Amino acid sequence: MADGTRLAGQTAIVTGAAHGLGLGIARRLAADGAAVVLADVDGVAAIAAARAMGGGASGEVCDVADAKAVDRLVEDAVSRHGHLDLMVANAGIGGGVPVAEMSDDAFRRIVAVNLEGTFYCCRATARVMVPQRSGVILTVGSIFGQDTPPRSGAYGASKAGVVALTHALARELGPHGLRVNCISPGNMDTDMHWAALRRRAEAEGVPFEEMRDRLRASIPLGRHGTPEDIAALVSFLASPEASYITGQTINVDGGFQPR
Repeated sequence: MADGTRLAGQTAIVTGAAHGLGLGIARRLAADGAAVVLADVDGVAAIAAARAMGGGASGEVCDVADAKAVDRLVEDAVSRHGHLDLMVANAGIGGGVPVAEMSDDAFRRIVAVNLEGTFYCCRATARVMVPQRSGVILTVGSIFGQDTPPRSGAYGASKAGVVALTHALARELGPHGLRVNCISPGNMDTDMHWAALRRRAEAEGVPFEEMRDRLRASIPLGRHGTPEDIAALVSFLASPEASYITGQTINVDGGFQPR
C-alpha cells in the first residue's frame, strides 16, 4: 500500500514511464511522496501522465539509446530538484523474431535500448550519486534473460547483459554508499507482453486465447503480473527498509521459475 511519506523529499527518474510497467512504477513512487520525472521516447504521453499525477511529477522526452539525451535528462532533474535519489532504468523493447531471420538493425536496436540504454542511465546517475554518497539504482531485467524462449534471442541476450551490469555496478558503487539491484519481471499484463504473445501464437499456428490460457496455467499463482506488483518492489527497494540489499536480481514472476 502506498505511503505518502515513505519517499518524501526524494527525486526519482523512471525511464519508459509513459506506459506499462514504467507508468505503474511512476504512479507508485509519486504516491509514496517522491518527485518523479517520467521519461519516455513518447514524450507527449509522459508529459500527460505526469500532469495527471500532479504534485512534483514532470514528463520528459528521452530516447535512452541516445547517451547525450540521457545525460541531459539526469542533469535537468538535478538542476530542478537539487539531487537525485533513485533511477529506475526501465525502458525496454521486445523482439519476437528468430535469430536466423533477424536483421542487423533490429538486433542492434534491441541491444541499444535494453542494454546500452540501461548503461547510459546507470553511468549518468552514478556520476551524480557518487559525490552525494547516497542513492539507489534499479534496473529492469527479465526472467527471459535467464531462460530465453525461442524467437527472443536478442531480447534475452540484452536482459542477461542488464543482470551482469547490475552485479558489477553494485560492487563498484557500494563503497560509495549506493545500492544497485535488478528487478526481473515474468509474464506481465502489459501491451508489450500481449503483442509478443500474439506473435508467438501466430508463429505456432494456435489461437491467441489458447496460448494465453496455456501460459497462465503454467504460472503457479495462476495469473499474470501487474505493473503494481513491480511498483511495490521498487518502492521497497528504494526505501531505507532495503538498506542492506544490493547486487541482487529479484524475480517477480508468480512462481514461473526459469529452468
